[in-house]
Amino acid sequence: MTVVLRSFRADEVDELWARRQREIAGGSPWGPSSREQVAERVAHSGTWTDTAAGLLFAVEVDGALVGDIQARRSQTVYPPGVIEIGIDLFETAARGRGIGRRAVAQLTSRLFESGDAHRVQLSTDVDNTAMRRVAELLGFGFEGVLRGFMPSAEAPRDYAMYGMTRTDFEDAKVTWTSTS
Repeated sequence: MTVVLRSFRADEVDELWARRQREIAGGSPWGPSSREQVAERVAHSGTWTDTAAGLLFAVEVDGALVGDIQARRSQTVYPPGVIEIGIDLFETAARGRGIGRRAVAQLTSRLFESGDAHRVQLSTDVDNTAMRRVAELLGFGFEGVLRGFMPSAEAPRDYAMYGMTRTDFEDAKVTWTSTS
C-alpha cells in the first residue's frame, strides 16, 4: 500500500463539496461553508495559505483519494513554529489500515524537515482511540485533556492533546521506516 500526500486536483472540488455538505448536515460548524471556499482551498492546496486550512493535502492510497490532512499555524493563536495538524479519512474502509499513521508521519516529517516547525501538535476526541493510538505510535507525547473543547450537537466534547518537539521527532523518526 502506497500512501501519498499531494495537492488536490480541480476535478475533486465537487466530491469535496458533497462531503462537506454531509458534514454540515451532521452539525459540523467547522470548515468551508460554500463550494467557492472549497474550490479556493483546492486551488491553493499543497502550499501555505492564511486560511483556516493553512497547508492542505489530499491523502491518496494506490491512486484513490481517501482523505485530507492539514497543518495550521496561526500567529494569533500559536507562537511561531507551533503547528497543529489534523486528518480526515473519508470512508470507514480507509480506517484501521495504517493510512492515517503513514499520512501523519509524512506530514510531521515535512514540517520538521522544512524548518516550518519546532513543535507539532494534534488533538482528537478523547474517545477516538484510533487517532490516539496513531499519536502514541509515532511518539507524540500525551499532554492532557482539553475539557469541553469541541462543540457538538449534544454538548462540548473533551479532546486529548498530543505534542511533539523537534527533539522528540529526531528520536522518534528512526522508528517510522514502516510508516512512510
